[in-house]
Amino acid sequence: MFSLSKELEEYRAKIREYTQKTVKEYAKQMDETNDGGDKIVKDLGEMGLLGMKQPTKYGGLGLGEMGFAIATEELGTESGGASHSLHTQQNALQLLVSVGGDSAQEWIEKGIKAKEIYAVALTEPQAGSDLGALQTTAKPDGNELVLSGEKIFTSAASFSTKMVVLARTSGNPGDRQGISLLLIDSKLPGIEVHKLDIMGIRGAGVSYVKFNNVRIPKDSIIGKEGDAYRGALKALMVSRNGYAGIAVGIARGALEEAIARAQSRKQFGKALIEQEWIGFNLADAYIKVEAARLLTWRAASLFDNGYEATTEASMAKYYAAVTATEVTRLALHIFGGHGLNRGSKVERLYRDAKIMEIAEGTNEMQLVAVSRLFQPKK
Repeated sequence: MFSLSKELEEYRAKIREYTQKTVKEYAKQMDETNDGGDKIVKDLGEMGLLGMKQPTKYGGLGLGEMGFAIATEELGTESGGASHSLHTQQNALQLLVSVGGDSAQEWIEKGIKAKEIYAVALTEPQAGSDLGALQTTAKPDGNELVLSGEKIFTSAASFSTKMVVLARTSGNPGDRQGISLLLIDSKLPGIEVHKLDIMGIRGAGVSYVKFNNVRIPKDSIIGKEGDAYRGALKALMVSRNGYAGIAVGIARGALEEAIARAQSRKQFGKALIEQEWIGFNLADAYIKVEAARLLTWRAASLFDNGYEATTEASMAKYYAAVTATEVTRLALHIFGGHGLNRGSKVERLYRDAKIMEIAEGTNEMQLVAVSRLFQPKK
């Protein structure tokens, strides 16, 4: 896919305008305070841009994964934290759609309008990429469930109104059955939230969360009890491509800064861009950013056409993350000492880029997924 539909082009123009008018000025504050992702979510909800990939029957725009990839890239050019804040809401909405479907329509519609802001509580200290290993439990007690356990790297937890939680309602760690999706209030008694002081994607509310025997209604379960594993895994595989979009945006943002710097900065009587090694390195970076975007768009297009493009999403996420790290590092070199100042855009994007190689499945996990193509079938 080498061109966008008129509808997608119009959507990209709206997201780009918002990014340049608002996120560009807000990004440094988000990074410095490690807060503010809720503003991004609320703004996009009020503008009618938040439901880009949700079906129209739920009040979404129906632009699919292509709309998601476009939005994450545009926001990512200025702030990994802003783009990750969008990604978290899309991840939560995708979980509600995949696991709950029509039964979760009310919560999907509220999320699209940002009337609710969702945290996504999946990862645990001992259960990251392996969802089946999760140990958080929700045990029945009369007409309620008692939720106990801990979650790490829970995005948006510090400013959310609701939490989307994966917990085991039956079975033992390692079982794929018995895992349920819960939707609960974020401020219930017994919930502890500790915001993490992470190096990148700051402002996205990434937190450690502990559930201390939290009592919740049984109707907090979304979809069928004990049957959330497959739907959750599907949602996570799709969301991986959204992270590829963030990485493409970070790389593009850093590249644009580096090109502008190389054009304006003069050394030894000529612009840096005229130095052969700089021109060649920028050309190489430009090619890689374009390639990363095409991989991301290809996976998004396949998802939108009904294919299980999980391998393609892993390819896109891996390559885009590596590209983001390489290009932001190049940008730092071109800026020299000025790029090392804490809070400069390229320094901030450099920290954001490293997160891309770890979150939503490490680079190594993406290579594992792709390597399955070559393994003999049993």
